[in-house]
Amino acid sequence: MTESSLGRDFKEQQSNPQAGADRSGSMFSGASNFNAANSQFQSATTINIEHDGDAQIHQAAMTINNNWKTDDVFAIRKWLKAPDPSTNFVAACDKRTPGTGEWILSDPQFVEWREATSGVLWIQGKVGSGKTFLSAAIIQELKADSASLCCYYYFDNCDNSQARTNARGLLQSLLLQMATRSGGVHPALHELYTKCTEGLMEPTTAELSATLEVVSKDLSSVFLVLDAMDECSEAFDVLKHLAQLKKHTCIAVTSRYLAETDYEVSWYIQNLFVRMLPNT
Repeated sequence: MTESSLGRDFKEQQSNPQAGADRSGSMFSGASNFNAANSQFQSATTINIEHDGDAQIHQAAMTINNNWKTDDVFAIRKWLKAPDPSTNFVAACDKRTPGTGEWILSDPQFVEWREATSGVLWIQGKVGSGKTFLSAAIIQELKADSASLCCYYYFDNCDNSQARTNARGLLQSLLLQMATRSGGVHPALHELYTKCTEGLMEPTTAELSATLEVVSKDLSSVFLVLDAMDECSEAFDVLKHLAQLKKHTCIAVTSRYLAETDYEVSWYIQNLFVRMLPNT
């Protein structure tokens, strides 16, 4: 897509925010009210053992390493203070009638997205159309695949602290999900923790974003599911952070139909993320 065509699309989006969504035709068969535009980390602390045959030295090194893992994972979790999206996920699963939303799992457009190494699946729907149940169905399906890593996040404007509506909360949660796995911590996150005086200082949002980008590059087959983008108070900032991950991550986003004032967000998804699915 040329720069001139991007500018033309942007102007069209300003005058008619739904223009980009309406021109594509029908999308999900059997659905209504929708429009869809592993690794394991080793400990950052390493101990070089010159005498491989010395079982006692090796055992001592492993003991130190395991203690470091346990203590530092706990400390870093406490330091990040990341919002926990599992509460929303569990609530959605408990309310969802078995089979609800599972139509999307066999849809050709979803299958194409899932089989790709990167790309963005944007699902829009009316209020009460079941987008959160769709997210839950997708997350459950992806988490059942041990060959890939599924991270997820729920934007929630019912949170009085606003931590679940801004970009920082998302970055904190994704970094915790991606960088603390199998009892270990990714070296990049541990380095940031050390830089912040062993957790005495808060990391900047820019530092969180840069660290997340480094961590994500070391992972293979990563899926990211974001629910209720319309409840995000910093959607444009979030999308700019996600643009750094999209080269090696499959991202699914759900939202209500974007309002006229959200044309910037819609334009950004369509033209910078590029991958839009057709309408129903």
